[in-house]
Amino acid sequence: MARLRQVSDRTDLGPLRDKMTHYLPQSAGVRGFLDVLIMVEQKLETEVYIPESSGVSSLIVVTPSCSQEYIQSLTLFWDTEEEDDEEVVHLLKTLPGWDWTAPVYFRIHSVAIYTKVQELMKKGSLGSNQMWSNKVFDGALYNLDISSLQQFKIPEGFYLDSLHVQDGPTVASDWEYNWTETRKGLESIMANQPSVAIRKAVEKEGVSDASDGSRLVAWSWLYRHGFQGNTFTIPEFRRRGLGTAATLALAEKLRQLDIVVRIMVNHANTASISYHQSLGFERQCDLISFIMLPDGKTLQDYIK
Repeated sequence: MARLRQVSDRTDLGPLRDKMTHYLPQSAGVRGFLDVLIMVEQKLETEVYIPESSGVSSLIVVTPSCSQEYIQSLTLFWDTEEEDDEEVVHLLKTLPGWDWTAPVYFRIHSVAIYTKVQELMKKGSLGSNQMWSNKVFDGALYNLDISSLQQFKIPEGFYLDSLHVQDGPTVASDWEYNWTETRKGLESIMANQPSVAIRKAVEKEGVSDASDGSRLVAWSWLYRHGFQGNTFTIPEFRRRGLGTAATLALAEKLRQLDIVVRIMVNHANTASISYHQSLGFERQCDLISFIMLPDGKTLQDYIK
């Protein structure tokens, strides 16, 4: 029977991205990874797998989906209405080095994929029926129409820059999902992927974050899965439009790279939803990130 094979030729990534475009917005997670892999010379230790047979299949697996080392992680997509469950399960069980009875972090999936995985796990077809689902993110995908990209202005005394590797600890300290990336993994993202940093020049010795005497006060960057996120402004510099400037500046960078500007917002974060809608982001579909854990275990039992 067919097995999964790794996509080793980078020229094959473009056609795969085009294929996932047909299944948008539900395939946005995988599509985002492909955007990044095509754009970035260094692969960020991410691998893509597809069925080795010449038959038509919508199944694509991207792993790992983050650099943390204590839970297996992936992002996958298949057409749950068209594909045969038994064939998909067989293919997934051929993923090299994978243990489906161990914890798995499923990062960025449509409701259809989430529901199907729960069904397959409950039946014991995939992994173990002695596992439960811990939702890490439950929200929606929003896209920005770059043809209506708003103008922004940087306040006097601040300037636009990109994030640097040395900004990693500052960025991670205020990031809710900092457990998903190792220090090395985050540094690789800072070094290789689009980002925006807003800095303020300072003269007082001992308060600069960078060697040029500036202070990092706001930022936004592109996750390894191709979504814009972790837009943050240091509390004392808020209400000056810096977060909006960072968001729109990164959106302009992504426009120039022909990457769809996407974000995910938790359903409960109504303030963020309203804010992004005011910038022109439009809701596409619900997305869920979840971890399948053994009964009696929680995420805290694994993350450091």
